[in-house]
Amino acid sequence: MESMFDDEVTHRNNKHLVTFSGEYEEIPPMLTMNNSIQKYDLEEILFAVTTNTKRIQTTIHYLKFWTNLSNINCLIVFDEMDFVNHTNITEYLIYEGIPCAVQTSSVLRYEERYLELFYLAWNKETTVKEYSERKKVQWFAIADDDTIWFVYNLLRTLEHYNSSNTIYLGNISTKKFQITQHGDYFAYGGGGILFSRPLALLFVQHRQECKRFLKLYNGDEMIGKCVIEELKINLTKNKNFHQMDHIGDMTGLMESGLDGLVSLHHLFKLWQPFPDTNINKSNETIHRLNIAYTTFNKNFLKRYLRINYNTNQSMLLTLGYSVSLFNRILSHTELSLIEKTWCCDEVVDRITRPEEKNKTTWYFQRLINKQSTNSIKYEMIYKKKFNINDQYSSLKVTIIN
Repeated sequence: MESMFDDEVTHRNNKHLVTFSGEYEEIPPMLTMNNSIQKYDLEEILFAVTTNTKRIQTTIHYLKFWTNLSNINCLIVFDEMDFVNHTNITEYLIYEGIPCAVQTSSVLRYEERYLELFYLAWNKETTVKEYSERKKVQWFAIADDDTIWFVYNLLRTLEHYNSSNTIYLGNISTKKFQITQHGDYFAYGGGGILFSRPLALLFVQHRQECKRFLKLYNGDEMIGKCVIEELKINLTKNKNFHQMDHIGDMTGLMESGLDGLVSLHHLFKLWQPFPDTNINKSNETIHRLNIAYTTFNKNFLKRYLRINYNTNQSMLLTLGYSVSLFNRILSHTELSLIEKTWCCDEVVDRITRPEEKNKTTWYFQRLINKQSTNSIKYEMIYKKKFNINDQYSSLKVTIIN
């Protein structure tokens, strides 16, 4: 891959960034999987969430991120009494472009509705299928309403699993404190939970038996207990699912080789993906993420490196996310570690390295041009957050892939 920097932009040390124009070395992703065994279409996944009519107005942009695809098959479940008192919510969803089917539940407690999401999704699939030309659903996916699904990455991840098998798919939290509190045996809901079709059927058949877990604190724990203790199926963990329970600046994680990520959670509640001052609204941030993911698709967050031995500097390009200039030479061993830019607790499944003290990062702002000939040429603007020792500046980056 070749990258070019605008020759009018200089770094704060007056070293021209054009010295970093040229060929970049691709850094392998942190997670590699076996060869594909089965491909699925989007309509073969049924997504389901539960929420309330007040909360959905604050999480609508998360839903719009992944529901704006043609052939998306999704279900939103509301508490029945809440829905009856706010029937205009259906018009609101249509106005916002959310194509999901809407259903109500007599279950008042959110966590208990979460437990029954797979049951309600199964009913939707088996009822509607009789009158629909859709393909039969092979995967049932649930998550929190503030979870972002990277749907095409999910489809690529599912290629490595046979939906005819009984599969409980997801991931645990990567935060030690959360695992100490809640355990590491079940899929955490913010990162997303998937059932293969045979498991969904089995779950529905044992619905009454699983109600003995209703006293547990969270819905995802209830599901985990039911699947593992009642149905005797263990969790299949996949690190592309991200619960994101850490607090603060997660730049280090986002730059650590997450190409292929399936989900993100807790945006703005615990962290924000672009720690700069030029965006404060969640909808603007999510829109920016959407542009970046739509532009680069499977290459989103793929990393490329160029080293300038004359200036003793390294330039790390994380596609659609950031351009980071390090005033030292980065080794491949260091690039396999996560720069710990956030607060407090460690991650459980990766090794960290200390936060860089002499580094400048520009974050993806917008795509200004895209041309396709024999190769694809992208022209983008990256902006750097303001700090007391530096002027707010931007980069124009051209990538030829």
